[in-house]
Amino acid sequence: MNRTILLLFLIAFTSACTQGQSYKVHGKITNTRLEPLAFASVQVKEWKHGVVTKEDGTYELQLDPGKYDLVVSMVGYKSQVLTIIVQKSDYLQNIIMEPDDSKGLSEVVVKGKSRDRSEEIIRNVIRRKDSIQSAAGPYSCTVYIKAVQEDSLKIKGKKKPVRNDTMTVLNPDNPHPELDRMAMAEIVLQLDRSAQNSMEKRLGVTRRGNTEGLFYTSTTQGDFNFYNNLIKTRALSETPFLSPISYSGLLAYRFKLIRTEHQGTRKLFVISIKPRQVSNATVEGEITIADSLWVIMHTQLKFPAYHLPEYDFFEVEQQYDLINDSAWMITRQQFTYFSKSNKSKKSGITIATYKDFELHKQFDKKHFGVEVSSTAQEAYEKDSTFWQANRTEPLTEKEVRFIQYKDSIFRARHTKEYLDSLDRVINKITWKKWLWSGQEFNDHEKERHWALPALPQLYQPLQFGGTRIMAMVFYNKRFPNRKGIWIDPNLSYGIRNHDINGSLSVKYLYNPFNRGMLKVSAGRQFALIFQGDAWINQLKRSSVYLNNSLGIGHELELVNGLFLYTDLEFAFRRSVSDYKTNSQVDSLFGNIDALANNHAVAFEPYNATYGTIRLAYTPRQRYIREPREKIILGSAWPTFYTSVRKGIPGIMNSRVNFGYLEFGIEQELKLGLVGISNYSVRTGSFFNTKDLRLVDYKYMRRGDPLLFLNPQEAFQSLDSTFPVFKRFYQGHYLHQFNGALLNKIPLLKKLQLREVAGGGFLIAPERSLRYVETFAGIERVFKWPFSAYSKFKLGVYVVGSAANKFNNPVQFKIGITTWNRTSGKWN
Repeated sequence: MNRTILLLFLIAFTSACTQGQSYKVHGKITNTRLEPLAFASVQVKEWKHGVVTKEDGTYELQLDPGKYDLVVSMVGYKSQVLTIIVQKSDYLQNIIMEPDDSKGLSEVVVKGKSRDRSEEIIRNVIRRKDSIQSAAGPYSCTVYIKAVQEDSLKIKGKKKPVRNDTMTVLNPDNPHPELDRMAMAEIVLQLDRSAQNSMEKRLGVTRRGNTEGLFYTSTTQGDFNFYNNLIKTRALSETPFLSPISYSGLLAYRFKLIRTEHQGTRKLFVISIKPRQVSNATVEGEITIADSLWVIMHTQLKFPAYHLPEYDFFEVEQQYDLINDSAWMITRQQFTYFSKSNKSKKSGITIATYKDFELHKQFDKKHFGVEVSSTAQEAYEKDSTFWQANRTEPLTEKEVRFIQYKDSIFRARHTKEYLDSLDRVINKITWKKWLWSGQEFNDHEKERHWALPALPQLYQPLQFGGTRIMAMVFYNKRFPNRKGIWIDPNLSYGIRNHDINGSLSVKYLYNPFNRGMLKVSAGRQFALIFQGDAWINQLKRSSVYLNNSLGIGHELELVNGLFLYTDLEFAFRRSVSDYKTNSQVDSLFGNIDALANNHAVAFEPYNATYGTIRLAYTPRQRYIREPREKIILGSAWPTFYTSVRKGIPGIMNSRVNFGYLEFGIEQELKLGLVGISNYSVRTGSFFNTKDLRLVDYKYMRRGDPLLFLNPQEAFQSLDSTFPVFKRFYQGHYLHQFNGALLNKIPLLKKLQLREVAGGGFLIAPERSLRYVETFAGIERVFKWPFSAYSKFKLGVYVVGSAANKFNNPVQFKIGITTWNRTSGKWN
């Protein structure tokens, strides 16, 4: 019986295996020139799915024995239906596709319910992009950049002409007001680039007008090559943008073939690129792809204003061409941008062209380094012959008029007669200057400039001891070699206490390239015991003392990335407990617990001498070399620092005697589409406390009520300010998601919100304190109403903390962050 069952089981199993066995149907799909076609679709008509061909045009299906209809299709080719019969063996079926030229037109509009093949075309490009990018190898080329910008700010009213014996200084009847609002720069440079590095050498530079706001005057400002997975543009946005020519882009974008075009015998596919609702840092526009070659021929893509701190609109248009019959390279880029503010608009267009390519160039091993751009003084002195020979983009009629206009103004405004007349206008004393804008004095021959404040600025009502009348002046001079001197004196008189305070600060920049600077300061000023304390504590009179001081300082970059700061200070400290104060203020704020018994601290006067040395090092710090100065770009490495502060007894009858040593590390981490992280960790302790005064304590700052402060420096929820004398450990962390989370939610994406999160910790063993805090917030960017380029972020935050010594409830706070155009960061 058992043998019979076993036999039946074996027969059934063999029959099932025979019925279930499948065979390989395979082959190669080519065009009429027998060139392989990648990403052609091969489907079984009876199925709902199929396969696409590989890069070499091959395909493979697993089918059971039987009769099947194969549907083969591809954009730009006639679809085919082939009937095959699969028997008990593999089946080879090669297919030749015929071009679809049935309409015989240069442009075909795709309509109807036909299947859109745009994603397959993009996949083709993605498959080939590694070989496309490596085809050029290390290369060199010449780049010409023309950047033009116009400010449409309207001139309100008419300025009354100011005349002198020689010429008109201000002309309200200027026939070219639109030219006055223009700015233009032209640059010619040599760009050397390898797979991971780049270096530019500027050969010619000319600027006219205020060129500070021009975009892309250097290739270091961004790489817009869409073959890269991420488009990183430091001058445009802190956030990199996801390229549609990437596997991640297949998930983040919607593609649609909107038309096909012909360029000679070459067929081009124009594909619409639109972000999906759950995408974040994405672009939008059109990309043109060449058939069979699967290379980018043209792009026209807009960047989202959500991620642009300075612009309301930004678009890049690119042209790619075949160089030396071997590599497809960007040969032209055009950037169009504008910013709006009320009824004004700043708009600009920058065109960059690339020529004279040297592919597979052999560079010296030390050619690429931390210096990413260099400009010699000769580059700023090129004549018109140089520009005529190197200008690859013709000037428009308006640009020609602008150059002629600015050159004529330059010549006129550099005559002695004009400069003398301008000095007379600036130096003229008027009531308007004294009451509103402030009085200036200028001497063009000696290159000196003085500035006095307007009279209302001299009135200082909210000062310790009551109202003070302050007089101040500012003087600076910048020499042609970029050295400079800054002098900032001020003097104040207290009405209630009839006392005189004042200060003088002098800075001399003697080495612009290595930031070598000498500083001297002297003064008699009210000072805070803890300068960085919470604002509620700074309102207390017990935080104030009188400081008479004299200081000498020096700073210098010893080698690239290594900075040395030294300071020597002599202080003569006095109590202000005998100063008269306003009793009405005491009664007004008497109900606030923090301000109860609001009196200055009495202490014996003493002298103190301090020495401070700080050494900071950032490995592989990248920079731009100008003829006489250095522009630091940053590094992928953290900054390590150490500082020591010593109270020196004896010198100038100094009574203090202490020593404090601190070590720290800080870094900004750019994590691609995930966002940007900043962290800092420090530890410090006093190694000598023989005579340590209250002013010299190391304080841990308490959190401010309601206000959210810089999370890299302050704790948000610490319940009190207290000193530490022994070793402590302190850390802060901030992560800006830049929409990476909220933009995944369609409804919230429309609100243009941004999310931040972070935390901090403090370990103070001497107080047996272990403290940790976390916070999260929602921010939104707003524009300052009177500035087209200035923006700020208003945020709402929730803060939670835990400690072994106290309990703090969850707190809600608000904060403001401003955009710094100079550093390109939110501060």
